[in-house]
Amino acid sequence: MTETLIADLGGTRARFALAQGGRFGEVVAQRVADHGTAAASIRQAMATLGGTVRSAILAVAAPIQNGRAQLTNAPWLLDTAVLRSELGLERVRLVNDLEAMAWSLPALPPEAVETWTEGEALAGAPCAVIAPGTGLGVAAFLPGRGVVATEAGHVGFAPRDATEEALLIWLRARQGAVSAEDLLGGIGLRTLHEGLALLRGVVLPHRDGEEISAAARAGDAVAQEAVAVFWRALGGYCGDVALTLGARGGVYIAGGVAQALADLQPRDEFLERFRDRPRMRDYLTRIPIRLIRHEQPGLLGLAQLAAEG
Repeated sequence: MTETLIADLGGTRARFALAQGGRFGEVVAQRVADHGTAAASIRQAMATLGGTVRSAILAVAAPIQNGRAQLTNAPWLLDTAVLRSELGLERVRLVNDLEAMAWSLPALPPEAVETWTEGEALAGAPCAVIAPGTGLGVAAFLPGRGVVATEAGHVGFAPRDATEEALLIWLRARQGAVSAEDLLGGIGLRTLHEGLALLRGVVLPHRDGEEISAAARAGDAVAQEAVAVFWRALGGYCGDVALTLGARGGVYIAGGVAQALADLQPRDEFLERFRDRPRMRDYLTRIPIRLIRHEQPGLLGLAQLAAEG
């Protein structure tokens, strides 16, 4: 029986599965850095998964144009025509990774969604999906109409307190323009940790995200502040996105970084930042906010697309 190869290709990890009937099976995960090209990675995954595959739908962490995409945070260049030829497939389709994630919303089981605030979802209104992962992705799910993928993670970072102002000044001096992704993507927690250590006059070792979260759990003051600043800033950013997209159907937070740090976040502070617009506070307070706990929402969304043909 013919199945569709689905893949979620991020800046750090590539995940593959075979889909049929809106569902997917065993997941094969690879490190993007272990493969020089997307074709090599896909070929290995196909060999591991087996099955009869004639088509593939690939979610990519990058903008797509004319069937081509260059991963934003990795060196892979994907071209549908080249991949069809190299992999012997009849059809290869590229979609944005957040587009794939947004397609998962109608199929998410209740236990895969953690409600942070119930709000009052407006029927038929857009839903926003915001995913801090290797990068910072944003998409809008429009019930009955489809999905709009964006590159909103690359908008300019907007500080909302003195600490964020100081961090912005420091980072701008180091690199020039500062995007939301610089502080809220996968590198963001490391950047916040480094910047706060400098601001507080503390000498600390360089830590990756896992080490920072572990240090925060162990009571390290700078690590705890880095996590708190991350969540407050993310709350403000999510409020901006909700207003921009008119996301009165709900805001869904996704991505590995958010899931890993959810138990450390000061939720009241996140919600206050989300709502902190005096003229639009009631509007934002009515918007439901949920955390996606599903392990592979991107693959789930791709499985829905594969089922539609």
